[in-house]
Amino acid sequence: PKTDIVFLKVHKSASSTVMNVLFRFGEMHNLTFAFPIGGGNQLFYPRHFLATFVEGFSPRSPQQFNILCHHMRFLQPEVQKVVSSSAVYFSILRNPVQLMESSFVYYKGASAFSRAHSLEEFLSQPYRYYNPANGDSHYAKNLMTFDFGFNPNGEVSAERVQLMLKAIEASFDLLLISEYFDESMVLLKEVLCWDLDSVVSFPLNSRDSSTKFPLPATITEKIKNWNRLDWEIYTHFNRTFWERIDRDIGRERMQREVKALRERRAELARTCLQGMGSVVPKDIKDSSLRPLQHGNAKILGYNLKQGLDKETEHMCRRLVTPELQYSSALYKKQFAQKHP
Repeated sequence: PKTDIVFLKVHKSASSTVMNVLFRFGEMHNLTFAFPIGGGNQLFYPRHFLATFVEGFSPRSPQQFNILCHHMRFLQPEVQKVVSSSAVYFSILRNPVQLMESSFVYYKGASAFSRAHSLEEFLSQPYRYYNPANGDSHYAKNLMTFDFGFNPNGEVSAERVQLMLKAIEASFDLLLISEYFDESMVLLKEVLCWDLDSVVSFPLNSRDSSTKFPLPATITEKIKNWNRLDWEIYTHFNRTFWERIDRDIGRERMQREVKALRERRAELARTCLQGMGSVVPKDIKDSSLRPLQHGNAKILGYNLKQGLDKETEHMCRRLVTPELQYSSALYKKQFAQKHP
């Protein structure tokens, strides 16, 4: 199994669920994480990543960490200072149309979105609301492009798009697609040589459907045009994703693997969860399992079954612990000797 991993956690793309997979594997195998200084949950995002943002890193005696997975704006030369040269680099992408709809709800407080009553209103005159000079403007345009380290306001020429795609391909071993989450987990399992239980998960940081609305076709086109760089990245890597499946796994085997993954998830849900599925924030009984609520989104969570034996309870709790709580527990564990 591969234990040196860089995950670029792209915003609003099922990346919290992927992070849970990495947290569990890291905890199980006693791996070290490149935590933000002070145990925060972002590596000084939205600034480009620097090795000095990592707790315990010092240029004089550079220490390497196994897993780098907290939110950052990618800058490979700096990332290479904190992980081994053999690390596997991967990320996850999401259709920019759904990504923008999700960002508008989740980052409603951002300067570009706060005055627009709806996404339609924002897109009808984006420059009335959007100012690229604002420090939080990246949430409103080409968010994936920004997270990968590029300029979200750059011109959209064929040449520039090609350079960007080539740069991403040169840096990353694997790009997953959140719309095909289960296929993505099977592919990840293959690349990392992990077993099925290591990649099985419950959806985390997902929002209640009461805040989701279908988008008319006119809006869809406007979103694609407004996020043209993201759209180019997504369509390119969605294509290479399936090419890779055909080359390395084949569709038939992929179907079998996805079926096994779903069956295992359902089995774990029966074992671990009250009522089999996620619940709205007010119905989460254990406050330590309540995810951070943000913007106008209602972020769902889980209730564990009562009366589980200790080992099962521990396994189940790991699967449903929200990102911030899990990150903070792992941080305390890794730096326990410093803070008695």
